[in-house]
This record gives sequence, structure tokens and C-alpha cells, in this order.
Amino acid sequence: MAEFGAYGNKLGGYLHLDDVPALVARTTDKKPIAITRCRLDTSAHGPTSPIPSEDAYMVVLQTGERSHRELWLDGKPVRTEPLNPGQVALHDLRRRPVFKLYTPINSVNFYIPRQALVACVADANSRWIGDLAFTPGIGVNDRVLAALGSAVLPAFEYPDQVNQLFIDCVTRAVVAHVAQSFGGMQVGARPLRGGLAPWQERRAKEIIDANLDGEILLNELAKQCGLSSSHFSRAFRQSTGTSPHRWLLHQRVEKAKRLLRDRQSSLSEVALTCGFADQSHLTRVFTKLLGVGPAAWRRVDHE
Repeated sequence: MAEFGAYGNKLGGYLHLDDVPALVARTTDKKPIAITRCRLDTSAHGPTSPIPSEDAYMVVLQTGERSHRELWLDGKPVRTEPLNPGQVALHDLRRRPVFKLYTPINSVNFYIPRQALVACVADANSRWIGDLAFTPGIGVNDRVLAALGSAVLPAFEYPDQVNQLFIDCVTRAVVAHVAQSFGGMQVGARPLRGGLAPWQERRAKEIIDANLDGEILLNELAKQCGLSSSHFSRAFRQSTGTSPHRWLLHQRVEKAKRLLRDRQSSLSEVALTCGFADQSHLTRVFTKLLGVGPAAWRRVDHE
């Protein structure tokens, strides 16, 4: 019996790649949504092994040079066009795609089960129109997916600096965009008004403050507020003016500022206490949000 889930090392096995990293969102229905980084410098690679049929899609964002490839679906050849840098190609995994590539592999692959798309459409109070609309083998320009793919690239370089809430937020954004751009999803006619109720906002902030290491799921925050994940994300932004992930970063920095006033604590100690991977991670986030590094901020604060 075939094992499902074409992402990470499992996808790497089909493509004959080793040590393929993936970022996996945690979902309440146990259906993973994942982002895989695929790289191989060798040209003329393939044919790959057929990816077992499953009710899911793979969206490939080309991040390297122009890709020339052949494609077979259900054992039959499909006409292809070169995939340019920044373009995306969609694949229905029910059709067991096989590839033969004539250029190095350099891509970010989004793995999206159909169930995740259906749930997204339901959360948006929209109507599902059926299969995603795209032409197999032909790339399309999609600036949103290109931007989301670029946003996660540093996460593969510095995996110890990535928190789960960030992964959950990015994957949900990818699913929502794919559902809208290729599935015809339309936001329902009942827009949110007023954001979270006071008790919901208070509860969400309490949970985030108690989990500044980032190990809190977007789904869990939503559940504690009695909302779906997408509903919660929109309402949180409407109430606070920022995303849950951004709020988490701000709270980490605020805690760091409090600790920095104690000259007994080193920067590395402050970083670990506030949930940052290391001192350099603290410095990057602190500087991005405040415009000055933590060491300089500490000096100015004590003058």
C-alpha cells in the first residue's frame, strides 16, 4: 500500500534526492500542509519514480534557472514549456506525475491536500467549484506565491530560528491564495465586523505570552477562541492591526527589552529566555522592529 504525503524526504525519494528539508504545518485534522525545498546541481536528471496517486496537489515554484523538463501523467506524455524563474507549475497528484529534467533542480514545492482546500473554502463561506483550474506542464506567473516562497527560503537556511506559528500562517496563506486564484473561491458575503470579542483577544494574547518560544499552533489559538483558523487570523488582525506571528515577535522583543535593563544578563541569555534561537536571531528581529540592535539599545537605555 502506497504511503501518502509527497513532501520532505518522501518526495525526495520519488525525485531521487537525498536530505530534502520540509516545513510542515500542524493541522487539527492531521492532514499535513508542507513546504519542501528541492535542490540538485546535476542536469539531465530522471526519469523520477511515479508519485503515488493521492487526493492532493503539488505547486512547484521555480527558484533557480530556467527549467527544461518532460512530464508524464498516468503514464502518458504531456506537452510542457520551460519553467522560468519565479513561475509556478501545478500538479494533480491523483495523476501520478513523472518528471525528467534537463536542468538542475532548484524549487520550493507546496504540498496541499484537497481536504485543506475544501476546509479553506468552507471557512471563507464560499462555494467550491471543483478541481483547480490549470494547464498541466505549463507554468504561470504568480507574484503572491513567488513572494511567499521567497519569504520561507531563509527558514530552510536557519531552521532553528523558525517557530511553528510562522509555518502555520504561511501555509494557510498559500492554501487560501491557491483556492482563490485557481479554485474560484470567493470570500463570503458576511465580512467580519469588530474583530475579536474582548474575551477572545484577551485569551489569545494570554496564550501567546505564555508561549513566547513560538510552540503554539494557530489552530489551538483559534480553538481557544471558538473560531476557525482563518476566521481567527482575520479577526485578530482586525482587532490588533497585526498578525498573530507578528504579535508574537513584538512580545518577544518587549520581554527582551525588560531583560536587557538588567546588565547581569548577557545577550545570548536574553535571546534564549525570550525564545530566540541565538543572539544573532535576537539581533536581527530586534533591529528590524526597533531600528537599533539590542546592544546599542541597552547602552542608550542606561545613559
